[in-house]
Amino acid sequence: MTDDITIAVSSRTSNTQKIADAVCAQLDELGVGYRVREAGEPVEGQNVIICFWCFKSRFDVRNKNLLAELSGKKILVFGTFGGYPDSAYADKVRRNVIGDASEHNECLGVFLSQGRVSMKIVEKRRQLPADDPHHLDDAGVRRLEESQKHPGGQDIARACSFLREHLGGFAWERADAWAALASCGSSLRRRACAR
Repeated sequence: MTDDITIAVSSRTSNTQKIADAVCAQLDELGVGYRVREAGEPVEGQNVIICFWCFKSRFDVRNKNLLAELSGKKILVFGTFGGYPDSAYADKVRRNVIGDASEHNECLGVFLSQGRVSMKIVEKRRQLPADDPHHLDDAGVRRLEESQKHPGGQDIARACSFLREHLGGFAWERADAWAALASCGSSLRRRACAR
């Protein structure tokens, strides 16, 4: 296959980079061509994977700026944030990201993984008034403590599974490219994420 997918990565604390590395390894294992976009490079292909870190329940600034340049692309999104991926806040992030990505493009889906958050901010946020949206109560502190373990092996496996489930939504130059990929045995797919 040719370089069918452009991958754009913005990682502040290495959390998002870990997910992006797993995505690249999975694509390598499946024989899917891709190139990692350097900041400022144009996106020429139809298929784009954006790996972002969550900023105020949306894309980080770098990827927000990238989206402003894109139109008519098929976009699959992988993100990291301090919250739980199955929380109401995660649902809000997904809605915002889908809305932003879909403004001029087609969003194929959004994967979120909890990611490590700096514990330096805990005391500062605990001191905020209780009605401040950034105030940390005991549950918030426990969430940030849990975030120190992520992204871990299970998060990586979930990201790989999400990628495999959504690859069919991309526009492939060659009709046989997706057919060949879809016919890969399940043992190949399992091996790709067993690292």
